[in-house]
Amino acid sequence: MAEKMSEVYETYDMEINQTMRGRGAYILNTDKGVRQVRQLDVNESRLKAEYQFKEKLVQSGFTDIDRCIKNKQDELITYDRYGNPFVMREFFDGREININNIDEIRTAVRNLAKLHLISKRIFESTEGDVHVRVGSDFKKRNQELKRVKNFMIKRKSKKDFEEAFLNFYKFFYEQAIACESIFDEKNYNEIAAHIGYCHGMYNHHSVLMTGDDRSIIATIGFDKFYVGNQLNDLYHFIRKTLEKNNYDFEIMRDMIETYREICGLDNRDMEYIYILYLYPEKFYKLGNQYINSPKNWISPKMMEKLDKIIQDEEYKQALLDKLKSFYM
Repeated sequence: MAEKMSEVYETYDMEINQTMRGRGAYILNTDKGVRQVRQLDVNESRLKAEYQFKEKLVQSGFTDIDRCIKNKQDELITYDRYGNPFVMREFFDGREININNIDEIRTAVRNLAKLHLISKRIFESTEGDVHVRVGSDFKKRNQELKRVKNFMIKRKSKKDFEEAFLNFYKFFYEQAIACESIFDEKNYNEIAAHIGYCHGMYNHHSVLMTGDDRSIIATIGFDKFYVGNQLNDLYHFIRKTLEKNNYDFEIMRDMIETYREICGLDNRDMEYIYILYLYPEKFYKLGNQYINSPKNWISPKMMEKLDKIIQDEEYKQALLDKLKSFYM
């Protein structure tokens, strides 16, 4: 493995001082700074789009990102002796934000808001056709949920997980259908104020505190970036943060107000976030995980996840009630 990766490293203009593993990638300390090498899991056109978007971010002043690095042949992809594709990105010596520290959460929200402002300007200045993902995928998800239920019902010998999933299916499916109906009724597809490039997976893993005094904020993990409603990023970060903070409404309100100071939010925006949060996303994802995994043996972790979803539902609903009464 070391010899194979050495062949990949040699295609780049750098001297390596140290190598280590981190989150499915190789982290290199080099004379050019910290670098990350990861096997490519998207096609070349997608990587090229990521490179172009990030170059525009850097040109616009959002510089502390995991920028794609070309090799000596001026190519984004380097292949090892077996034909496996790898990509190198700039990386950082730092730590992830503390998801339980409100000051660091605020810092990450401000960073997201700044990213959104700059990304929106980049999108608005882009020439040519860019696919915009403005609609919800509630309808598609609900169809998939129904398919999971129908599959389970037809199973003659059901496992404990399948029985439990079916017992709670009606409760969560009604939530899912309500979200689809409200979204279509409110016609949120027409919202244009927050359309721009989205990070796609913004959470505490995406924000690193770097520099000697950890005062520089670096943003990484743009693998799922797209053009759409940027409030999806805000919702995703809120949801991930509150799951780690006992669904504390005050933290949610702090995140919303911090973002509002920079990007602005009106009542309609708050309704949009509410609907996204109302959707039983974790129940849907668990059903999706089940349908795409072997059925002869179901991991006990599946039942653990379902139990956690059910236990958290009371806290989630209480949080949504507060969100609705405070902002809507």
